[in-house]
Amino acid sequence: MYYIANMKILNAQYVKSVAGFADRMQLECPEICFIGRSNVGKSSMINKLVMQKIARTSSTPGATRMINIYKILCEFDKERKPLIFSDFPGFGYSKVSKKTYRGWQGMIEGYIRENRYIKRLIWVYDVRREMDEIDSNVIKWIGRTGLDFTLVITKIDKVSKNDISVKKRLFEQNFGKDKVFLFSSKDGYGKDKLLLHIQDIAVKKAE
Repeated sequence: MYYIANMKILNAQYVKSVAGFADRMQLECPEICFIGRSNVGKSSMINKLVMQKIARTSSTPGATRMINIYKILCEFDKERKPLIFSDFPGFGYSKVSKKTYRGWQGMIEGYIRENRYIKRLIWVYDVRREMDEIDSNVIKWIGRTGLDFTLVITKIDKVSKNDISVKKRLFEQNFGKDKVFLFSSKDGYGKDKLLLHIQDIAVKKAE
């Protein structure tokens, strides 16, 4: 059991992998979607947040081919409430064929378009990367979805404090301080702040 503010995570489990909203729709509860490039640590982040190894991790980019659904049981103000974490296939992996990538894109866009339960996109970003055309296209794509997003800079244990500060300031200038978080799946840095953020946007707003 993991405690954060006045919310407790009582249990977390993998439910299934889906290719569309029709496969998920019977789970009527708020959802947080984790998106990002291949191999940025989305699955490791989910495992660290729930303090259980529920998400499959791989050192091979492009390993996630469907949308993986995880059900989280929370206790908030003495009431138990379900929450969904969804882990999307990584984008920007060069060895995936264009046909496969277009299929992933269509699957993700269809899933988001039909899903009224989504409360926030969590965009996971490797601190060691520099913004490029793919990232610019992701920003435009998020804008088209009409959904709010939070940017989480991960793998901060792999670079210097100065590098972290530079990257954090850059994103804050573009997106605002309330949308940018730091995270390390290795030592758990930033976990409490991110869980509190998820509580505020998913659990409280779902009431």
